[in-house]
Amino acid sequence: MNLKEVDNYTLDMRKGYVRNNIEFIPHTEPIPYLLVKNYFDDADIELMLKELRFLTPKMAYEPPDNLPDGTKQNNQIGLDGLYNNREASNILNVMDKIYDDSKLIQTLNDMSWFYRVWEYTNLDQTFVAYYEDSDYYKAHRDIAIVSMMYWLWEEPKSFTGGNIHLTDYDIEIPLERNQLMIIPSSIHHAVDPITMIDNNKKLSGMGRYCIARFLKMK
Repeated sequence: MNLKEVDNYTLDMRKGYVRNNIEFIPHTEPIPYLLVKNYFDDADIELMLKELRFLTPKMAYEPPDNLPDGTKQNNQIGLDGLYNNREASNILNVMDKIYDDSKLIQTLNDMSWFYRVWEYTNLDQTFVAYYEDSDYYKAHRDIAIVSMMYWLWEEPKSFTGGNIHLTDYDIEIPLERNQLMIIPSSIHHAVDPITMIDNNKKLSGMGRYCIARFLKMK
């Protein structure tokens, strides 16, 4: 029995305070992809931002594998090789919560037969891509089975641009903070150039973060 709502939470007698502003937006045609708005709560967001503030000055450009020069301009850092102990990373621990989200996994299974491969994946890789002034990523595919992308930035927002395009199908996805997207990794996707509003120093941390996780099979 629900008792009351407080700041996007509902107090449930059995479950305690439950967030009620998460919005699942499944798409089945022409391709199966899932958007989830307001996915993580404020505490998880702050945990990730705390780690991102530490990591951002250490990020660097990494050329994309098997793609021509000029395909992208951004900075990034891989998390798997950085931490010998996965528990030491706020970002990895928060992203791992996705695996216990039965509603999300059921939504994917209901959307398409393709996502039933999820249960057979046994390897994940996670990195953070950071975009500042004029950064972009042209159309590319990921070398994985399922790709998850989660977007975050410091408030107030200090840039424009950065929308996502599923270029094979001419689909544009407006960028939203705290939004998760899950797509088949074989789908070409691109990132619009970023324009910074203020004249921030390079690697200021005021740009666009994408936490990307790839599901694979060994």
